[in-house]
Amino acid sequence: MIDVTKLGARGNGTADDTAAIQKALNQAAQSGDTVYFPAGVYRVNPAKTLSVGGRTQIKGSGRASIIRAADVGFGWELIRVNGSDVSLNDIVLDGGRRVNRVLTLGSGIARVSVNGLVVQGASHSTDSKSAYYGGVVSGIIVLGDSEAINIVNTEVHDIVAQNLSPAGLVARGIYLTTTWASRELAPRRVTISNCYIHHIGPANDGDGLYYEDPAMEENRAVKLDSVIADNRFDYCAKRAIKVFARGLVVRGNTINNPYLNNNYYSGAQRGQQAPDMYSAISIYGGDSIVEGNRITGSGSFYAAIEVGAGATLDHITIQDNTIAMGAKSTTKGTTAIRLGSIHDFQIAGNTIQGGERGVWTWQSAEDGRIERNVIRVPKGVGIDLTTYLRGHVQRDILCKDNDIKTAASKIKTSSSTNVNVKLQ
Repeated sequence: MIDVTKLGARGNGTADDTAAIQKALNQAAQSGDTVYFPAGVYRVNPAKTLSVGGRTQIKGSGRASIIRAADVGFGWELIRVNGSDVSLNDIVLDGGRRVNRVLTLGSGIARVSVNGLVVQGASHSTDSKSAYYGGVVSGIIVLGDSEAINIVNTEVHDIVAQNLSPAGLVARGIYLTTTWASRELAPRRVTISNCYIHHIGPANDGDGLYYEDPAMEENRAVKLDSVIADNRFDYCAKRAIKVFARGLVVRGNTINNPYLNNNYYSGAQRGQQAPDMYSAISIYGGDSIVEGNRITGSGSFYAAIEVGAGATLDHITIQDNTIAMGAKSTTKGTTAIRLGSIHDFQIAGNTIQGGERGVWTWQSAEDGRIERNVIRVPKGVGIDLTTYLRGHVQRDILCKDNDIKTAASKIKTSSSTNVNVKLQ
């Protein structure tokens, strides 16, 4: 074990410990030892990213061990993992809003474990001439050609985009993607579980977790065999979970929407009211399962679970989720489960309370089953199998055994767009 204080780190919150910590990390990459941070605040230069090589273990004393960006200068990343067979355990990584990204898991690495961390404080520079003034800010980012990544028991919070740039106002608590303009494959075999992700903003594009596979744009995406399970989300200003990738399971997460008519845009739209939250879970990739999630809160969602908005998605299962839409919300056009163009799908066993629609196939939907759902929409439509878009149809759908109570239409159909839609 390599104790960073034995190599000159002070951990007193005032001394610059950057060089001593990097020395310990370099030594561990050669020896395969553990770098240990006793309780203390280790102040580092945000412009000098700490680099972690392969075969390195980092361990702290929980919340008492803090690596914190100094309040001078600005940087791209606080700490970056560049090798495989690495673990980071029981330590606080505090960007102090002095870095765009707090923790980066670099390209081409494997077998990396993040366990028991607190990751906080990513934002933009306030200097409009700085290279760090715009772009995506993130707590944890995982880059492409990586696999077997586990992020567990970790808290990510205070990730805030504040400067409008060509990328928009984009913040991600955890962001899985590829290096810009590369041909990397998206991260594979990733597990994110038992994490607490909160206070990610603003409403323009602040998502708690975004799993992105740019190969989707070129129709060369593969199943990623990854799981997002048993996490908690709170104060994620736009979405809790966004998936633009194939082959994910989103299971057992608890998503709270605490906004109630008080979520506002920043940037050019500053001061304009946003939906309480746009969505709890947005799925834009096929071969996906969304099950057993609890979606609740005082506010409502424009679409609590949103599936597809462009290209047709295949093999979608949404089952056994509990969705409550805030009754006092002023958000308009609300839907619990909003389905774009999909094929081969099942919507089953979900419990829905509130909103204007329970389930809505607003684009083309084919070869699907909507069954055994309990829907309570006091002033709206239970299941809406219609579309306002020309050229879209709902075909070969079985709608059966749903328990619906509403003052309006239980099931709304269309003679012009429904083909072989069976209601039982």
